[in-house]
Amino acid sequence: MIARPLPVPAPPERVLIVKPSALGDVVTAVPVLRGLRRTFPDARISWLLSDACAPILAHDADLDETIPFPRRQLGPWWRSPSAARLLREFLRTLRRGAFDWVIDLQGLFRSGLFARVTGARVRAGFADAREGAWAFYTHRVRPEERHTVDRNLALASSLGVDARREDMTLSPSPAAREFAEGLRGRIDPAGGGFLAFVPPTRWETKSYPPRRWRTVAAAFAGRMPVALLGTRSDRALCERVAKGAAGNVVNLAGETTIPQMVALIASAACVVCSDSAAQFIAQAVGVPVVTLMGPTRPERTGPILRGQAVVADVPCQGCLRRRCRHITCMQTLAPETVVSAIEKALNGHP
Repeated sequence: MIARPLPVPAPPERVLIVKPSALGDVVTAVPVLRGLRRTFPDARISWLLSDACAPILAHDADLDETIPFPRRQLGPWWRSPSAARLLREFLRTLRRGAFDWVIDLQGLFRSGLFARVTGARVRAGFADAREGAWAFYTHRVRPEERHTVDRNLALASSLGVDARREDMTLSPSPAAREFAEGLRGRIDPAGGGFLAFVPPTRWETKSYPPRRWRTVAAAFAGRMPVALLGTRSDRALCERVAKGAAGNVVNLAGETTIPQMVALIASAACVVCSDSAAQFIAQAVGVPVVTLMGPTRPERTGPILRGQAVVADVPCQGCLRRRCRHITCMQTLAPETVVSAIEKALNGHP
């Protein structure tokens, strides 16, 4: 069910999307951008993004501007004169934007405050936003939908925006594609296709044990190479996966920027990952994904366009805890079950 449209003033000339982070959450908000551009083709659309996430939308054709949110530099604003000056300048930038609409998809006190600072006549957000952020909105929506993509769509639809699930798309830049093509030659010189494994995740409880990753990779030894992706800080983890793995397993953690990683994922035959940004990036570039889920819930953050979730069968599944005394859920995901899901994805099964 899409939220009923709310009464809003005239169509906007300047719109700000507030969704600073995290990377996967930014990708799930992309349908709102696409819908805004479709509905208001002449509007100027800006997006408030963290420095870390900004590269993924740096060359997006539907976006006119990104407003960097230097979160780390602003952190000590209350005790650092330089940070306080930076905060004042950041808030002035928001006011100078002269936005007609602000759509806050983050739903935290900070993001709600930023929306209020703009002075926009329409400030839309979720009625159940955390930390009292809802108090800053002129238009509040309480979606019945559970999946994060559908919640974003419901908020946009309540403003009369024609946004759709299939709008969750990313288009790598030509430079990123060229770089990825060079890496693909290194991973898959025979050109038969490769698997992209993304072991890292921000939550400890979402992590699939390295020994299990190795077992899954071994099932494709001699048949299909495997590329391990992640950031520079993830290289040691990926090395643990690669060490002792049978077959052609290449550790590329730390060797790509975000746009280059997106382009490399776009050339993969299938992506395998925990519930992380990689699963939404894969769907956004049209690649099937197998998502390993323990503490998170498939109805909220599982694959929604293409791919499937392999879900832990434990009583506490979907606990949403970032820390756990036993972390058994991810360990119960049998490698043979993961391999079977990959086989189905490679054979074109949804």
